[in-house]
Amino acid sequence: MSEQWTPIDCCVGGTQYFRANAAHFLPQEPKEDLEAWKRRVYHATFSPYTTRIADQAAGLILRKPIQLVSKEEGGEVDPFWEEWAKNVDGHDTDLDEFSRRLVIGSILYGHAGVMVDYPATEPAPNLQVERELGLRPYLVRVDARQILGWRMESSLPMAPLGQLRINEYVTEPLGLFGDEVVRQIRVLEAGKWAVYRRSEGKDWEVYQEGTTSLSSIPFACVYAGKIGELISKPPLLPIANLNIAHAQRTADLVHALHVSALPMLVLKGFDDTDSEIGLSANTAILLPPEGDAMYVEPASSAFDAQRQMIQDLEQQMSNLGISTLFSQKMAAETAESKQISRSDSDSLLAIVSKDLERCLQNVIETTAAFLGIEAPEVMISRDFDLQVLDSAQVQQYMQLWMNDAITQETLLEMLKTGEVLPSLDVEMEVELTSAEKAQNIAMSQLPGMVAQQQGEEGQGESPERTETRAQVEAMLKKMVTPNLGEDDED
Repeated sequence: MSEQWTPIDCCVGGTQYFRANAAHFLPQEPKEDLEAWKRRVYHATFSPYTTRIADQAAGLILRKPIQLVSKEEGGEVDPFWEEWAKNVDGHDTDLDEFSRRLVIGSILYGHAGVMVDYPATEPAPNLQVERELGLRPYLVRVDARQILGWRMESSLPMAPLGQLRINEYVTEPLGLFGDEVVRQIRVLEAGKWAVYRRSEGKDWEVYQEGTTSLSSIPFACVYAGKIGELISKPPLLPIANLNIAHAQRTADLVHALHVSALPMLVLKGFDDTDSEIGLSANTAILLPPEGDAMYVEPASSAFDAQRQMIQDLEQQMSNLGISTLFSQKMAAETAESKQISRSDSDSLLAIVSKDLERCLQNVIETTAAFLGIEAPEVMISRDFDLQVLDSAQVQQYMQLWMNDAITQETLLEMLKTGEVLPSLDVEMEVELTSAEKAQNIAMSQLPGMVAQQQGEEGQGESPERTETRAQVEAMLKKMVTPNLGEDDED
């Protein structure tokens, strides 16, 4: 898999990686001077097309926050999980951001792993003391390149992971102000773990080891192009290869422009052995009668071919991308064409989203097993597309509601799904409006109370109710107003 990861490494490393490995990606041409090759390498830049696709794909998958809900209908989730989700790795990284980085790694390299670790201290006597001391499991992201090897417990298809070896680099203090980077290999097995380090001139030796209360290895993996257990193919590999070709052609074009963009002065019949030539408005060049002076420059068509090739590569990357990243279509598209153009994208996003949900559920189950508490259920939205309702669609739903074709709850659900009122609590709004209608009916049946009701309207509303009503009225008025004129005329 390392050969397939080389183009991905180049895309992730960007310009710095591309220049550092120029002998492989931008080799020296025959008869090309070494200094000229170094200048060509110095002018080379790498555009982040591939990584930008991975970033946007992760943004679409996690467009809505991850939800932790009770496994039982109507049940409540332990308050611990709300606090845990705000800091899952011990470095103030919340669950959504940690998952986003995990998805980016899996889309780029094909898979990415998560290890559930626990502070290596004396075990607390009970859960209360454990929480007071701040001892709790934390997550460690494991990139595909860190996994050195693994073993399965048996050759059966459903056999669990028996051993996992992870390459790690840790920083330890050196002297009064220095730091030292140390390489170590972590070996995980069911119920135990060990860390190996190698001293200078010695073989690998056990540096730390310990046991766990788990019957399985605390590790889970997210796949974007699974082939086998911990084996995958990067789904963006074709785009990465095009990205490298784009950088190579761009480097050639930039270097060619640098060398030949300025015209060259040619003097015919001039003897250049006497003195240097000064070119300015205050100087002149004396030429013999048969002499001549002219500027020579390459034809513009010499660069047009390279520019066209670069544009073709950009178009290929755009067509292969999982989202409309490189060019925004300003012309109107039909809903069917949009759906067809996104079908492949959604299928890949759905695969990664489902596997991320499975991975996080496995991770939370392992964390709960460490603590001895009930684990919640992980829910990730599959709504990858921004299906925003326009004013005409909003008016159509309003008309259906006014004609009693749909209920108020259905109307509000559609407005919430269509991103018109994304933060609306539908159940609370239906309850408030129903209570308001009942109150108005009761007040209208009492003699002399109508005027008092109109004079005191809104005074007794709670701040939460007033804010919700104002939000609904403002958004609906904004969306419906542009088309009201035509209906009034009809």
